[in-house]
Order: sequence, then C-alpha cells, then structure tokens
Amino acid sequence: MSLRARLALVIALLAFLPNLVLALTLGALGEGPWPPLLLWLFLLALLSGLVGYFLAKSLLRPLEELTRALAYLSLKEGPLEALRLPTPKEPPPEEIALLRARFSELLARLKELLEAREALYAALAHDLKTPLLSALRLLDYLERADDLGKERRVALLRALREELARGYRLTENLLALARLEARPPRGETLNLRALAEDLLLRYRDEAKRRGLLLEVEGAGLARGERLLVERALANLLENALRHAKSRVRLRVGEGVFLVEDDGEGLPLPLEALARPFLQGEGRRGSAGLGLYTAKRVAEAHGGRLFPCEGPLGGACLGLELPKA
Repeated sequence: MSLRARLALVIALLAFLPNLVLALTLGALGEGPWPPLLLWLFLLALLSGLVGYFLAKSLLRPLEELTRALAYLSLKEGPLEALRLPTPKEPPPEEIALLRARFSELLARLKELLEAREALYAALAHDLKTPLLSALRLLDYLERADDLGKERRVALLRALREELARGYRLTENLLALARLEARPPRGETLNLRALAEDLLLRYRDEAKRRGLLLEVEGAGLARGERLLVERALANLLENALRHAKSRVRLRVGEGVFLVEDDGEGLPLPLEALARPFLQGEGRRGSAGLGLYTAKRVAEAHGGRLFPCEGPLGGACLGLELPKA
C-alpha cells in the first residue's frame, strides 16, 4: 500500500469512526430508525474517504515534487557543476525543506568526490606519462648514439631502469587500490617474518647499489591478503631506501611491521604525506601514492598506518594488521 493510500485511510477513519460510534449508540438507545441511520453512515463513509484522499494528496504534494526533481536529476545530462535541485513551485513545509537541504548537501558531497577522482586521474595520467616519456627519450638517444663509452651507457641504462621502475610502482599501487575498491580484502594467516625476508631478497641489489645496510629482526603473524600487504610493505621499504643514509631496518612483531631508516625523518605529518599525488608544498608526484596505498591497505584490513620512533633516528613507519 502506498503512503498516499495509508494517509488517506487514516484521515478517513479519524473522520468516520467517531460518527460511527455515535450512530451505533443512538441506534442502540432506540433514538431513530435503522435504515436512515445506515444510509447516513454510508454517505458519511464516502465523504470521509473523499476528504482523506484530497487531504493526503495535498499533504504529499511537496514530497512528490521533490521526487520528480530527483528523477529529473538522474536523467539530466551535462556538466557536473550544473547538477542542482530545481527551485520548488511553492514554499515547501519545514520537514520537506529540511529534506531538500540534506539532498543538496549530499549532492555537493558527491560533486566533491567526483571532482577529487577526476583530479586524481589527471594527476595519475601526468605522473604515469612522465617516466614513460623519459624512458622513450632515453631509448631514442641510445639508438642514435654510436660513440657512447661504457660508463655513459651504464649510466643511461640505469636512468632508464629508474624511469621504468617508477611507472611499474605506480601501476602496482593502482592495481592494489583497484582491488580494494572492487572487494574487501581476503583474510589469510601471514608470516610477517617470511614477508620481510622476501622483501630483503627483492631489494637487496637496490640497497647494495645505494650503499645501504638492509636488515630484519623479530617475528610475528598477522591476518590479511598477501598481495595487498606485500604491496603496502614494499611501498614503505622503497620510501626508506630512498631517504636512508646508510641503514634500513625491518622490525616484525605480532600483527605489526615497522620500517625505519637513519635518514632525515618525515618532512611532514603522515596525514599530509599520505595524500595521493601530493608531496610537500603542493607539488604533485607519485611518491604520495605509495603511502596512500599503504594507508588504504591497512585500513581495509581493520588496521592502521602510523608513525613511530626507532633507534636509528630517522623516519619510522608502522603497519598494524589484525593478529592471527
């Protein structure tokens, strides 16, 4: 039954029931003949129903107008800025006006989210294009340069690898974020010590090339999806390798993984550094996506990404996960 039918029925009953009780009481007391009394009750029921119908229609008119306005918005095509509720034909009741205001706030929030996503995609396109374009230019130069010495060639190949690695890391983070948006993470028991040792093997050559000591200590278990947790931990380790002076340490505990270095420390609060495509002083880049991905992975598992203090004196970031 529709809201209009229910409201009309309630109004009709409120109008009819007192008269019904009065008529039955008079009939029981013998104050009048039954046939005219029954005819009067029938006419009264019909009149009550009509009154209920028209009153319900009048009361629900502002709500129906709001419904039509929302249907109009769902079918309207055009720029995002043009989406707004049409002005009502007559001033609505206070409750409907409040409902319109809440819908307008929701629409404004959706606009902000869509604009933020568009800005994210624009920054992504820029940051993904930059390493690819640099790699293409290096390849073009290597193709045309016939008199390169070994040192110059190795330096160019190393720069080419760096640019391709930037694009690869960006793509990996985007895949992780896409998994988080598509479904909740799957839970499995993870050996954090084994993950740390895998990272040690994967980044051993990078640490050696930078002249850094990479070490692991501790042990522990956690619950989470292995691919996502690996991506988050790799992001933390890559940041530590970029900023360390001589040493990076991975510390493992029950449900917690700490990455620390002996660099200069965090230049900004973690909340600012973990904003996607934002690095310090408003400059855009890909590094912020790594910390943002690690933060999203931790929160999707019911954990958190947090700053900590370590004995090395530099930056220290911890990833907390549900304990196994």
